[in-house]
Amino acid sequence: MPTPFLARRLATVLGLGALPIHWGKQVHGVAASTVHDPAEPGHAVNVGECDVLASDRPGVALVVQTADCVPILLSATGTVGAAHAGWRGSAQNVAASAVAALRELGAAPRTLRAWLGPSIGPCCYEVGGEVAARFAGDFIRAGCSSGYRLDLRAVNVAQLEAAGVPRTAISVHPACTKCGGERFASYRRDGERAGRMIALIARLA
Repeated sequence: MPTPFLARRLATVLGLGALPIHWGKQVHGVAASTVHDPAEPGHAVNVGECDVLASDRPGVALVVQTADCVPILLSATGTVGAAHAGWRGSAQNVAASAVAALRELGAAPRTLRAWLGPSIGPCCYEVGGEVAARFAGDFIRAGCSSGYRLDLRAVNVAQLEAAGVPRTAISVHPACTKCGGERFASYRRDGERAGRMIALIARLA
């Protein structure tokens, strides 16, 4: 299903059906888009190619979609942000890009709170040597075969901390999207049949 449709369904369930929704065409990079001019109530707007969204405007919803990648939601007084962190974005430090986008809006990193949603866990995230080489040894362990297992959540937690977000302000959902059951969308498990999960954050006032 398209991102705007899923995001609108989620917003409606949350009682926020009229909120304007902003989303990006995710390209597994670190580019950020800052929403300065919110869409009209009830509308959904594609802000272009980006994997980070940020805003300091009231009445704005930002969304990212995932199916194993790490969704990161960030907030501080008057600002909100969202990031999509797959291995490619994480290798380029997309978490720091998100912190920087909010810092440009006046939010000091030490005041941010972060939530990492359900994502593929180190129990199931097998990668090859080329991918493993992009990350420090602390985040890689030997897999069951000749490959490796990557702890993508730990990578992003470490990057958020390095960018100035206190560890005590970072929450991590423990579920693995691949082995955690069909309530989670997983491309590694279901391939092209995989659905998508929506992470939404909004500044309401």
